[in-house]
Amino acid sequence: MAFRRLFLVSLSLAVAGILPANAVTYLNSSAFQTATAGLGLTIEDFGAYSPGTLIPNGSALGGLTYTFNTQAGLGGVITNDYNSISGNSLAGKAVSGALSLSDYFYANEGFTVTFPHPVTAVGIFSNTNLPVAATLATAAGTASTTFTTYDSSTFGFLGFSSPTPFTYATFTSSTFNVPEIAFASAVPEPDVWMMMLVGLFGVGGALRFSRRGNVPITPARQVSRR
Repeated sequence: MAFRRLFLVSLSLAVAGILPANAVTYLNSSAFQTATAGLGLTIEDFGAYSPGTLIPNGSALGGLTYTFNTQAGLGGVITNDYNSISGNSLAGKAVSGALSLSDYFYANEGFTVTFPHPVTAVGIFSNTNLPVAATLATAAGTASTTFTTYDSSTFGFLGFSSPTPFTYATFTSSTFNVPEIAFASAVPEPDVWMMMLVGLFGVGGALRFSRRGNVPITPARQVSRR
């Protein structure tokens, strides 16, 4: 019975994702894209929305839910006034009324984005002047860095991945707007799948073992392999 309980515990830990693993910080968008290949990477580049589109605190846009931390307290806005990837980007709404050149995130301001499902990786481009101190915080860990060179064009990049799924990410930086947010679906790592398989086979073996009165089952014949 102790043998059976051991494998049941192993299976439970695997299913829950409670396995020792390291999170990774990415300062290069190409490395992030390579690492998340095959994980169902979703990219929000804000190109599908009209400039001036307001995003009130706690509201959703494109399946993502946003909460803003700005002094103005006016939520966010889609802008086409600054360098971006698609022509549009996400900015903090700094003044009431029509879209303004003053609409962007000021120093130490930021936002929290909640994903429509648990994810294992997130990467955010920011458009700002160097140097840049940025932080990307999730329930699975935090990535922080100071940009002294751009990842591409006038954009800095900060990414984070973890085998432990998370549902939100908070980005804070110096004065900035956001040309793109990318996130990858929560897919178990290979070691998680292996632990689950070991647990399943172990549980099956333990059950057979207990039904035979604690007498191991002897194979009918030995199959040799070349």
